[in-house]
Parts: sequence; structure tokens; C-alpha cells
Amino acid sequence: MQDGVSDVIRRLDAIRQRVGGRRVEFVPVIEDGDLSTLGEVEDLFHPSGLLIYLQNPVFIYIRDHTVGTFFDTNDRHKIHFSVCPTLRMMRNHGRFERYRRTTRIDDLYLVDIYAQSGRAVEKELPLHPCKHCLRVVNYPRFSTANGWEGRQRIVEEFRARDALDFLREKFKAFDSQTTDLKTADLSSDYSSDWPVISRRYRELRRFTCEQCDVQLNDTPRLLDMHHIDGDKRNDRDDNLRCLCKLCHARMHPHYNVSGQHRTLIIDARRKQGLSDIDG
Repeated sequence: MQDGVSDVIRRLDAIRQRVGGRRVEFVPVIEDGDLSTLGEVEDLFHPSGLLIYLQNPVFIYIRDHTVGTFFDTNDRHKIHFSVCPTLRMMRNHGRFERYRRTTRIDDLYLVDIYAQSGRAVEKELPLHPCKHCLRVVNYPRFSTANGWEGRQRIVEEFRARDALDFLREKFKAFDSQTTDLKTADLSSDYSSDWPVISRRYRELRRFTCEQCDVQLNDTPRLLDMHHIDGDKRNDRDDNLRCLCKLCHARMHPHYNVSGQHRTLIIDARRKQGLSDIDG
């Protein structure tokens, strides 16, 4: 039976090559599902910082939009795709009622809204992405966008199909790092201009951790630079993340943070209203 399937795959691939078609990676169909408990949402929290289900990135959002009598995508619950500060806060407050998991690519989401009768009805409507999530995953052009208007333009142009492709690539990079780093032939030395690159990147992110959102411009020594693929000479912006030492330690279990540094970061989070975010 296995040989028969392999023969069919080989014949189909031969046809693809003859007609000049490109090979497309198989992506499993993931059914949408409502998440009603804290555990169901936390199961999606992945060390990569993404929301992962069955080894694939997913979106989640709150279905209930019945507050008020109108629907406005600019002022309603957002789509999440990373373990962003908003989700951390919601987790610690136990507010995960009626989240929904999806990988739909038509930019429509099943939500509950008030009808004219005053009763909740289901509708398929567009939603906007969470800006915290865009920043956490270093979404293309978002962190370098020109002011509020530039970032808002990226929010409005956000498309689920493109975003899921981008998130899959990030997940593959993380997965490759964690599974192959020990045997990969990677340079252990930083590039010669690494201090300049590191400073420029951190300045561009306003000395803010891209994972927990704490700003450390007064104590930049508490911010580390993380290479996503593990190659210290790959200094492309899409391979870098600016992380406080506590968030960086979560990426590398062997990385120890001193008690003094831990206290300084936690105090900074509390002063900035981020006390619900754990380290």
C-alpha cells in the first residue's frame, strides 16, 4: 500500500515538473474551535512566542462583541497570534472566556454581535490584528513604520493569508534553531560591527523588550539581543529580537539572570503598569 502511494506521489511530481509548477509545502487543515478555559488557551503558548496548534501558527480572538449596539473593527477585540502583553494580562486575570482559534485566510471571523432586536447573533466580519502581536513577531515594516499613521496602515492592510505564511516561516526558523543548533555549523563569533548593529537595533525599538514590552532606556544593559536562528553572524533585522534578560532567559534555559537584574526588570515592569507579566 505504501509503495502504491509513493508511486502516485512520484508521478504527480513528474507532472508538476513537466508543466513548470512549483512545489508547495503541505499545510494541514485545522478546524476552527471555541476555547472556553484557561488551559485550552495556554496550550497554544509556545516557547517561540507564537500561538501554535498541531505544530502550526494560529489566530485567536474573543467572539463576544455584544457590548454596545454597533460593530467597529477599530474599537473591538483584536486578532492575536503571539504571546503578547495583552494575552499575558488576560491569562493572569483568568479572562479567557469565548476565545476562538482559527486559521481562516479569508479575513472574516465568526463573532457574536447585537442585532436590532437586542439579541446576540453570529456574524462573519473582519477584525484587525493586535499591535502588540505585530511588534512581538517583528512583523514586516511595523516596527520601522513612520508614526501612528504608518503603523495603522499596516494594520489595515493586514491579510491573514500573508500573515500565516510569515508566521510559519518564523516557526520553522525557531524549530530549526532548537532541533539543529547543537549539530549546526554555526559561527560562535559575532560580526565585527556587532556593537553598532546591536545599539542601532535597540535604539530602533526604543530600548523596549519585544516580548514583554518593558522599556529599559535608562538601563539598556538589561536588554539583550537574540539571534532567532542561532547564527551570531546573521544580523538581518528579521533574525533579531530585542529582549530583556528575563525574556531572553526563557529562550535559553542555561542562561542565568542575577538577582539584581531580575529585581530591576520586575520593578521597571511594575512602574510601567506591566506587573501582570511574569518573567
